[in-house]
Amino acid sequence: MTKHDALRKQRIIDYIAATLRARGYPPSVREIAAAVDLASTSAVHHHLSALERDGLLERGAARSRALRLTPAAAMQSGLSSELVPQANGASVHTLPVIGEIAAGGPIEAYQDASETMSVPELLAPSGDAYVLRVRGDSMVDAHIADGDFVVIRPQQTARDGDIVVAQVEENAVTLKRFFREKGRVRLQPANEQYPPQFYPDVRIQGKLVGVIRRVD
Repeated sequence: MTKHDALRKQRIIDYIAATLRARGYPPSVREIAAAVDLASTSAVHHHLSALERDGLLERGAARSRALRLTPAAAMQSGLSSELVPQANGASVHTLPVIGEIAAGGPIEAYQDASETMSVPELLAPSGDAYVLRVRGDSMVDAHIADGDFVVIRPQQTARDGDIVVAQVEENAVTLKRFFREKGRVRLQPANEQYPPQFYPDVRIQGKLVGVIRRVD
């Protein structure tokens, strides 16, 4: 191993440790690539595999990007042992980050599960959930800001007032409060600068169960 590779591996460990300190769950592969100046996620995976062989990192068997620092890595980076997720994953679930959701006007739906995020078990006790990155500010009064991550439980029904992922057109989704009115559905923003949206009907894809915000 070259000195450059050794320094890059240490930067990855330090970044994972710093992210755990700041927000309590590990970074995505793409976040690591940006933080340590790697051009591709495949290069990150190469270094993660090396760290795993060195006994400094563990990755979940079900999803290879479920990152856990070992106690040896925690000591090396000065990370408190209580912030290292346990190997059995009892306190966290690793959920797919499948794309973006509009907190504004609807945007085109897509899925790209190449990223994952470890979230507290409290937000997804059964692990049956997924994560979306928020784009827009129409839900700021509900404490959901541009760039936040929302944890969504898949379901096809909702009560009035629930914050839901609503499919409003064939391939367009939005995040809003749901209200059923006579002959129509109202999707209500949580920002007085945005008007409500009305549709004859919408397809509920999931309900908001948690919000995760990165603090830089």
